[in-house]
Amino acid sequence: MNPIPAVFLAILTAAPAAPLIKQTLATGLLDPMEVAIAPDGNLFVAEREGRLLRINPQTGGIFEIGNITVEALRSSDPKSNYAREDGLLGIALDPDFTANQRIFLYYSAPDVVANRLSRFTLKDGKIDPASELKLLEIPTEREHKVCHHGGSVEFGPDGLLYVSTGDNTNPFESGGVAPIDDREGRTERDAQRSAGNTNDLRGKILRIKPTETGYEIPAGNLFKPGTEKTRPEIYVMGCRNPFRISIDPKTKTLYWGEVGPDAKGDSPKGPMGHDEVNQAKKAGNYGWPFVIADNKPYPIVDFNGNKVGKMTDPSAPENPGQRNTGLKDLPPAQAALIWYPYGDSQEFPVMGKGGRNAMAGPVFYHDPSRKTNILGKGDDRTLLTYDWIRGNIFKAKLAADERLEKLDMLMDKLVHPMDLEMDRDGSLILLEYGSGWYFNTNGSVSRLIPDDGNKPPTLAIKPTPGVSNGYSVDKAEDPENGKITVTWYATEGVTERELGSGSGMTLPEGVFSDIRAVATDDKGARAFARIALDHSKEMPQLALEIDSPKKPRGFGDEVKFKVSSKVTPDAKQIVFRARYIEPTGHDSGGPEFTADIAELAKSSQCLACHQVDGASVGPSYLDVSLRYSGRGDAAAYLAGKLKTGGGGVWGDVPMPPQVALKPEDSGKLIAAILGLSKGISEARGTLQGSIKLSPQGESQPGGAWEFSAEAPGFSAARIRVAAQ
Repeated sequence: MNPIPAVFLAILTAAPAAPLIKQTLATGLLDPMEVAIAPDGNLFVAEREGRLLRINPQTGGIFEIGNITVEALRSSDPKSNYAREDGLLGIALDPDFTANQRIFLYYSAPDVVANRLSRFTLKDGKIDPASELKLLEIPTEREHKVCHHGGSVEFGPDGLLYVSTGDNTNPFESGGVAPIDDREGRTERDAQRSAGNTNDLRGKILRIKPTETGYEIPAGNLFKPGTEKTRPEIYVMGCRNPFRISIDPKTKTLYWGEVGPDAKGDSPKGPMGHDEVNQAKKAGNYGWPFVIADNKPYPIVDFNGNKVGKMTDPSAPENPGQRNTGLKDLPPAQAALIWYPYGDSQEFPVMGKGGRNAMAGPVFYHDPSRKTNILGKGDDRTLLTYDWIRGNIFKAKLAADERLEKLDMLMDKLVHPMDLEMDRDGSLILLEYGSGWYFNTNGSVSRLIPDDGNKPPTLAIKPTPGVSNGYSVDKAEDPENGKITVTWYATEGVTERELGSGSGMTLPEGVFSDIRAVATDDKGARAFARIALDHSKEMPQLALEIDSPKKPRGFGDEVKFKVSSKVTPDAKQIVFRARYIEPTGHDSGGPEFTADIAELAKSSQCLACHQVDGASVGPSYLDVSLRYSGRGDAAAYLAGKLKTGGGGVWGDVPMPPQVALKPEDSGKLIAAILGLSKGISEARGTLQGSIKLSPQGESQPGGAWEFSAEAPGFSAARIRVAAQ
């Protein structure tokens, strides 16, 4: 292990967030995975289910330039145990993109059970499917809840292409330690076959040199071509899930975030789980599944009887697995640059505590000739790292020899930051995945710049009353009362048409998918407003019938219902809900937390895995309330779960101990959760049936009942009737 000098620990202190502000460039993205920046400033975004977008940051234009057919988890079967982390995973633009229009994509192929790296060419602004050149196919497994595919794709300054791959292993039956299950029939639970295998491309970071017809192996990879029982594409091995990678543009050093295992503490089977930020100046082995963090070793465990065997020697690790097709004797394990557990980190306290998903962003170099420097001259040579669950960006100051000198917080309260790239003007491009784990519609891309005190305008547009195809400004204000210019655009396929400036415009003839207005103040700050015109991709509508639809209903009444649609929904996916609305004159549209509880849940990272009333990797808080609110010991039971963590009740993904939540706040949150189901009753998994309305609580007389039917992939149906 590599101890951290005490003098170094003294400077690892929390610092106030740097004064960076977000300029939103595009919203409404669907599970965005990775972003690449073109030389002209256009942004290319890969979405998990296969959409490929081009975004014009000057006009807010969003153009669908392709839809890659991929194997992925779909909203039509959200609880499937197949292909849970598959999809369109990564994107990179050719270094000569302006001239050759080539894009490299890493995706889960639907025609073979493999993840594929391919090169495509744009033709007339769109992906040309016929141009696909398949470079790498990495056999994978998708059944039995396997996870970890990595998928980040990046070019280095020397034109070499790096691709990260995960260990492709089910981590849920190993107790949070090393998944090295050698038993028959447990293939997908054994990372010895992948990350620890010198002859397998999974659990690695690969490095190749693309050519006109394929690729070559560059000098300096971990194994020379022709070495027995190895793959020459491997640059780094021993990775669990290297999700986002970055290459220093000056030194060519590779950085990546490593999403680690879930063990809550040390045990005879191995150390506590840690996430890592890693640094590779040259090819190497980073240990998994035999070593973690600062070279903390795992023993070899015989899962037949859970017998703990020989402890791994990090300086000379071995892979004894029966599925290992590579070398038994592995290269020495390399320690992480930064590592941290669920709880407080003794070595890196600024990382905080809570859930964790480490990622690595770009290395910042100060350049006085550039338009923007997000950090000062003293932060020259600073690695930016971030955490998807914690929603934070950190700045890791590096010495001239690239040792870590200092670690500080840079920015917090982000919504699942998924990618972070340095633009040519010195600003940062931030990709936020959205609030849930799957099926997000609130992903976004933003530009991060230093706050100069100038706030962007506010803008809203509307159809012009009485004017056919007319649109006008509803609101345009500048916080500093500066001059605002409004320019209009219409999206036409994969291009856009500028329609002039002013307070309104009339749409010309053509086929347009949306119209946009861009408000620009006298200092260049922008705001965008959009109205969709193309409704062809809208979801089919559910229809809902209830018996005696005009009859007022009382607490405890029985209501019969029937759900239908022109496109027959899967009955198993139907949720029919009855919700009482109090006569207060306000209806939020569904259960919600008060503002203080919502902020508490967000600041405690609870919303990283749960939504109030929506699907995520964990159950919705409403579902928790509906299940437990009738139990007398519900508050104590849930308090215990928050304190110790758990798993298996709602699925296989474990909930870690909520160490970021103070005991006094735990009680407030639990009370709010249990109160969400007040006035609500549900029926699930049927197109037709009956439901008993909730018993009367402390509500005032009057109000209304709302009956709703929902299913993934359909627009919800709602009926409202008076309450007795």
